[in-house]
Amino acid sequence: MSGNLYEIVTLKIIEALDRGVVPWRRPWHKSSFMPLNLLTNKPYRGVNPWLLNSTAFADHRWLTFRQATELGANVRSGEKSTMVVFWKFPERKSETDEGEEKQYPVLRYYNVFNVEQIEGLKIADAVRPILSAKDRVKRADSIIESMPMPPFLEERGTEAWYNPGQDLVRIPPLALFDSVDGYYRTKFHEFVHATGHESRLNRSGVMGSIHFGSEGYSREELVAEFGSAFCCATAGLDNSKIDDSASYIGGWLRALKADPKALVVAAAQGQKAADYIRGVSYL
Repeated sequence: MSGNLYEIVTLKIIEALDRGVVPWRRPWHKSSFMPLNLLTNKPYRGVNPWLLNSTAFADHRWLTFRQATELGANVRSGEKSTMVVFWKFPERKSETDEGEEKQYPVLRYYNVFNVEQIEGLKIADAVRPILSAKDRVKRADSIIESMPMPPFLEERGTEAWYNPGQDLVRIPPLALFDSVDGYYRTKFHEFVHATGHESRLNRSGVMGSIHFGSEGYSREELVAEFGSAFCCATAGLDNSKIDDSASYIGGWLRALKADPKALVVAAAQGQKAADYIRGVSYL
């Protein structure tokens, strides 16, 4: 089931990309929310926020069928659920060639319903204060400053990149960006690449031999996209603009079609990178 599940998840995102919709690109400064579970108040992680954001619902709150029942509410007849996925370690361990036993997580799923699909819920409307530009900058700076062992940073030139050999992030100065949001979106993107350095999370997409335009390059770009999106959502930034969108979307589509697992893995790595930058960890 796991192999098919990867394909199902990836197909949902491919369908959105084919329409020119990028679920992880949102104007987070305009009262947008990251999806969360209404009962536990915990945000969905990994690829799940983008699966849920690819739906047409405006509300960001979700429940399982059982949770809705526990709250004394009912899913309306005929409503279709949305799938979310999670990793689970099997009870039995796999034996390696050396005779060692190891546990490998497998992908599993469950179904949720948006609160707009549920009747009888006694909840207030979702209201998020719109942050001022000053507040967004303060939040973004706080995220960057939270990163343990940050890379070297240079703000000069006209290009943005990360050099793992020098552990150096270079981005253009703020004055060259069309918006403050664009400046921090780019900064987060390159800092996510920097989390792949061998002294941090040691990702093969950063430390391996990767060529521009290759599938490996596109996969690492997906990691940076997801990681930047998580950081932008935390800061309330607008990351909806895509420079040279046709080229980027084309690269993502090639990577996803070549390897259905790439999406789920990249989203998990992007989440881990964003957590690292923010200086938080989850068990």
